[in-house]
Amino acid sequence: MWLFNRKSKFTLGLGLGGGGAKGSVHLGALRAFEEEGLCFDVFAGTSIGSIVGCLCARGYSSREIEALFVGGGVNDIGKLMMAQITGLGMDGLLAKLFGNMSFDELKHPFASVAVDLASGEEAVFTDGDLAKCVAASCSILPYFRAVEIDGRAFVDGAYRNIIPCDAAKNLGADFVVGIDLSNNRQSTEKGKAQLDEAYPHNAVPVCNPSENGYLACDYMIAPDMIGFSATSFSSVSEMFDIGYFAAKESIADIKTAIERKREQLK
Repeated sequence: MWLFNRKSKFTLGLGLGGGGAKGSVHLGALRAFEEEGLCFDVFAGTSIGSIVGCLCARGYSSREIEALFVGGGVNDIGKLMMAQITGLGMDGLLAKLFGNMSFDELKHPFASVAVDLASGEEAVFTDGDLAKCVAASCSILPYFRAVEIDGRAFVDGAYRNIIPCDAAKNLGADFVVGIDLSNNRQSTEKGKAQLDEAYPHNAVPVCNPSENGYLACDYMIAPDMIGFSATSFSSVSEMFDIGYFAAKESIADIKTAIERKREQLK
């Protein structure tokens, strides 16, 4: 498992929230961070945030991730649905991106958040088959089935922890920036109803999926995403710009907060 030694390096973490097509916001924010020279050391993600976070942990730039999304079909709901219909599934689709990679082959520490159907507990993956673990984090109904890992079934991490800043903190980050695509979602009641219909014996509870993210982050970027949904693929350019300008407007405050935290930890 990746873990930074706090005594040797001040580390920056990025917690990337779930939101399907709204993940384009992440790419815009990453572009702004790159332009401002703000580099992150550890990454944690839920759902689409897990895909983006994993690619960041591989060392890819925002432009490279955007190109992979287009080439891999992750930015098109039609291609995603065909992956499910043909039996390829999200794990098969992501295997095209990640191959047989494991977490320890990444350039940076990374955590992918999912939920165990049987226990209802959050699962934070930091080792194992990268494609399967990220796929588990992205397995949201009605688009994708649960993903089986070591005999256990996992679904989308957004059912418990939609902005996993705490996972980034637990990887050893001293300062964590979160990106919330959910307008600080307070309840999983709607998603839980779909989950109960598909998996009647699941133990996943209704909860506030944003709570841990807001408690654990040192700075949260939370653009107004009202009017956009997880399937707003026709608006990815607009959402990219929203993420870009939200991050740009936050840079000065983030850098000030980072310096303050550095001083506290001296």
